[in-house]
Amino acid sequence: MATYCSNIELLPQDCVCSILSYLSPAEACTFSLVSSTLHFAADSDTVWKSFLPSNYEDIVSRAVNPLPLLQFSHHHKQLFQALSHPLPLDAGNKIFQLDKSSGKISYILSATELSIAWSQDTNYWTWTQTPESRFSMVAELRTVNWLQIEGKMRTGELTERTTYGAYLIMKVSSNRAYGLDSAPAEISVAIGDKVVQRGKAYLCQKEEKKRMMERLMYGNRRHMLGNEEQENIPVPLKREDDDGWMEIEIGEFFTGDTDQEIKITLMEVGYHLKAGLIVQGIHVRPKHIMERVPEDCFAHILSFASPQDACSLCLVSTTLQSMADSDSVWEKFLPLDCEEIVSRIVNPSLSCSSNKKHVFVTVCKPQLIDGGNKIFWIEKNSGKICYQLSARELSIAWGKCPLYWSWKPVEGSRFEEAAELRTICWLEMNGSISTGMLSPKTLYGAYLKVKIADRAYGLDSLPSHVSVELPNYKSHGTVYIRRPSHTHEEWLEIELGSFYTGLDKEVVRMGLKEVKGVHLKGGLIVDGIEIRPKMVQSRPKIPKKAETGFSHTAFPV
Repeated sequence: MATYCSNIELLPQDCVCSILSYLSPAEACTFSLVSSTLHFAADSDTVWKSFLPSNYEDIVSRAVNPLPLLQFSHHHKQLFQALSHPLPLDAGNKIFQLDKSSGKISYILSATELSIAWSQDTNYWTWTQTPESRFSMVAELRTVNWLQIEGKMRTGELTERTTYGAYLIMKVSSNRAYGLDSAPAEISVAIGDKVVQRGKAYLCQKEEKKRMMERLMYGNRRHMLGNEEQENIPVPLKREDDDGWMEIEIGEFFTGDTDQEIKITLMEVGYHLKAGLIVQGIHVRPKHIMERVPEDCFAHILSFASPQDACSLCLVSTTLQSMADSDSVWEKFLPLDCEEIVSRIVNPSLSCSSNKKHVFVTVCKPQLIDGGNKIFWIEKNSGKICYQLSARELSIAWGKCPLYWSWKPVEGSRFEEAAELRTICWLEMNGSISTGMLSPKTLYGAYLKVKIADRAYGLDSLPSHVSVELPNYKSHGTVYIRRPSHTHEEWLEIELGSFYTGLDKEVVRMGLKEVKGVHLKGGLIVDGIEIRPKMVQSRPKIPKKAETGFSHTAFPV
């Protein structure tokens, strides 16, 4: 039987190896899965030697414990894999590592490798051992008003033609820190004699209560002075490996083809005293391509995604976490009239001027609005708007007559009171909502939330008619109101129908009625109508002035 052979497998192996050397280590590993021939080429020493730094022998010789690496001196793939794990160098004062996907170089300079002003004076700094640190010693700030930390290295030690980020690895003492959030520190990165990036950063996260108090006390003054941009000054973030340390991005730079000095600086020289900063070192690592996208552009991209996607992106890196957590991103997931909705919350404790992600998380929980007659919330995965209309918001035939309906608190209801049918032969209730209150271009379902009392009778003698209507669309069907035998849930929901919200504002009318029978019925307890998105990806095909029929029974909540 003839066997298939790809054109690349016909090339000489040294030619294939030369081609693969232009790929990344991750791509070479993927390429090795194509065939056994290519697997042999992709695993060759020629290919993996090209992924190693040109000075890898010098790096191995500087390792604190070089013996395990020397056994791989002629097995370059195994050596690459060993170097893709943190490797202490230079008596343990630096850590070297290769990125396993790209092969790019990263370094961590320990606190002892940094130039820290007054660090040798025990009145200002102490050098201690911390079990969570990668290094034997860390620097802890006792008290100082002049804080200056500087790290230096050369571009020749890093991968050429690569964008790097420099990050201060630090944490804040839990019992004696003060003054670190009084003023932002000046941060900068210089290549040679040129400062390539300059900015500001706070050394610790301000407490929400403190931030709210500052907004109340100094908000107008900040606006007058034009200092409101301070609200967007970055703060320390958790590191990707979640080792208990935080990091501040000092800046980014690009390594060209020439060898130049890199100077990484953080300085805060205000007159106030500060203490409790613990410094482990400076991490210099390649930046992910998405980390180089401007924040406003990144926010615009994420506006086409979902809140769930934004949360997933936070796991990629600490920089992306900072961007994905920004107000500019989460503001896109909030309704345009969010401020007006929040103002209608019963017992409001939320302000739209707060952190936008915090606002989003809060309104993902059902919020009573309009005097407790409606409930508003946002579906946390999609960001779609949901409402529930209370029984008081519905038009119930004879609902105000105590001979037929009684109003009272009911256990499990979201509202202060629900409507209980005492006895009637004409059963009819309707509710309405504007599509402008809902998310546009979304398929919604309307559900009547009910409970069937033990004394219920006559509800399933005849089917009830359910409907959802818009000016150019009507959905109708029938339902028997009875408790499903397979559930023990007390509250049930009846699907009244579904509808699609376009861009135009229209009134949606939803209802249930049973008016054909002359028999009496009673024992139905009504909580309200819930309007929520149906989890359907494609737009429903709704013909103009169409009517659709369906028949079903009540479903458990």
